[in-house]
Amino acid sequence: MIKHIQILFVFLLVVVSFRFFEARFLNESFTNYLVVLYVLSAIALSMPYAFPKRIGFVFPIQLIVLSMIISIVMARISWGQSLKETILVTVPLMLWFFFFYLLNIKIPIKIIEGIILIYGILYILLYFYQLTHNQTILFGGNEFLEERGTVRILIGGGGIFFLSSFLCLNKLTTQKSRRWLWITLSILGIVIPFLQATRQFIAGVLIIYLFHFIKDQSFLRKFIILASFIGLLFYLSHSDNDIIKGIIEAQQKTSQEGKEYIRIQSGTYFLTEFSPDNFSRVLGNGVPYEEISEYGKFVEDLKQVGFYLSDVGIISVYTMFGILAIIAYILIWIKSLTLPLPKKYYYLKYYLWFLFITSLTSDNVYSYNYLISTVFTLYIYQILYMEHVRLNNDFRTSQLESHGQGMGAV
Repeated sequence: MIKHIQILFVFLLVVVSFRFFEARFLNESFTNYLVVLYVLSAIALSMPYAFPKRIGFVFPIQLIVLSMIISIVMARISWGQSLKETILVTVPLMLWFFFFYLLNIKIPIKIIEGIILIYGILYILLYFYQLTHNQTILFGGNEFLEERGTVRILIGGGGIFFLSSFLCLNKLTTQKSRRWLWITLSILGIVIPFLQATRQFIAGVLIIYLFHFIKDQSFLRKFIILASFIGLLFYLSHSDNDIIKGIIEAQQKTSQEGKEYIRIQSGTYFLTEFSPDNFSRVLGNGVPYEEISEYGKFVEDLKQVGFYLSDVGIISVYTMFGILAIIAYILIWIKSLTLPLPKKYYYLKYYLWFLFITSLTSDNVYSYNYLISTVFTLYIYQILYMEHVRLNNDFRTSQLESHGQGMGAV
């Protein structure tokens, strides 16, 4: 009974964490308070288990949590934002704590994968519904821009969509059952970023899909796949599709701007000029309560000149949470390359690499839309790594015992 309640709590936390796919028909104040209270409950449940043995991803996640706690104080010291205001806007981003709770209750991986798939499919259904009813904003931002040959619709919960896409891609080549489902969802994993005309998402997905299909192939097959992929890109780049033409034009404009590109200017500003003192340059400035506190209003005013924290990804992490958080992310990405993982779970690596690929130009690394997916990814990876360590230790123990018995017989 208790296990069922725990699973239900986890299941509901997912949709609450990204604000019900950013549903615009819900009362904003109600949603804000519900998110804070639910995530606070998740943090309270997790805190007693926040100091397990430091193997795998435990230490980097502890670093991130510590950096966030320190940043709450820094927002008060450096910017005068009240502790209450900072806590309200920081709590939804502190879902990292939940990693430790999952590690303690040990929900089976299959159940977590089931939750990922359910929400991934729900994201797809809601996206296409919103796309076909784009005159009325039900999910996502305050407005939908019609540019690059399409109506660009980004709804809440993007992290769970990409994680489910990589999960299906992995299952497509490691499972023989339900192949129609894995093929369909894998294709949609490319189609939807294309329809959204978001360059970093398209690039990230294509790189990972390409890697997945060539990683175990012979040299000849790798050459054929790469040549076919390049040929397809060349063909598409010369097509009359409005979305492709819009993406190419946007990329050409970015290239022509060079150092004048607004994201480069924005990133430079947040790195070198934003922090008011040396302490905040090291420990972070905290999360601004936009439109409410003086700190938040200052950040809001920067948007008038095109400087958005959400546009510069990992630089925003440094700006808000300091050097400790950056060290933590570097450790996570290094471990995603070095820690062993069975091939049928490579989708975990793919998700973390996707975050890395998009880390300079999006808020995926810290956004509430991605956090629960990141926590699920690191939890499953941690469980598998701990199992790998246990099996290795058991093997060494059995080898030593066998060696000892052999010596005894002599």
